Amino acid sequence: MIKRSEYMENSSELHHVYYSQFVTPETLNFVRNQIGMDKIKASKDPHLNDVVKWEQGGQTWKWDRSPINVPYAKECGEGVSLSTRTCVGKAAARMLLKQES
Repeated sequence: MIKRSEYMENSSELHHVYYSQFVTPETLNFVRNQIGMDKIKASKDPHLNDVVKWEQGGQTWKWDRSPINVPYAKECGEGVSLSTRTCVGKAAARMLLKQES
């Protein structure tokens, strides 16, 4: 378990590992079915920002709806915000890419 305080001390190196701990089977299914592996594989952006378009005038996007392990996130000191959901969804996408390579 990586607590939020530990993550904040070294966020650049721990980002993927930290957010990966909140990925669930539902997160993986969401990424596969709602975003799609073809789009993820075609991404040219290291942050996967080119995979989906912004919605509602640039206030939200599909990543924001990624399911996450809320109880575990809270136990680690993480808030459940749209940005948390985005980071978890992108961590799931990277996990799926690694599985497929």
